[in-house]
Amino acid sequence: MKKLRALTTALLDAGAADATVHSFADQGTLLPTGRDLGHGIEVGIFKYDGVIQIESYPDDAYLLLAFVTAWLQDNDPERERQGLAEPDVDISPNDDRSADVELAVEFEEALQLVPDEDGPIIFDGRRWRVADVPIDVAEELANMEGDTDA
Repeated sequence: MKKLRALTTALLDAGAADATVHSFADQGTLLPTGRDLGHGIEVGIFKYDGVIQIESYPDDAYLLLAFVTAWLQDNDPERERQGLAEPDVDISPNDDRSADVELAVEFEEALQLVPDEDGPIIFDGRRWRVADVPIDVAEELANMEGDTDA
């Protein structure tokens, strides 16, 4: 639930800290994949609704909605490819100065494991721990012919 945590932290940093904020995962689905990623595996995908409840939000609700929309575009660019639903928003005004806001944002995150002799997860006869699998990036290519677009 890294994406939910990151969005919640961004909202708090952007000024929602003046309100009471709760966030949690709801309606989750686990999709087993078992993909080999070289230095580890993607054991599955966790698809869930990230719910953020903001009590007594003191600012303009449009500012909040624009912030969330911009954050999603910058920090979750695979949303369209993943077929994720658009966020749901429920705004309940308290008075002229504050409102209670509930955001439900569908997220999809890979569940990755790396080998670890002391890891708590046993899978395929080995021990693993939850962590992002490191990715090797090629620094140069050898024995290649042809032109590039660069």
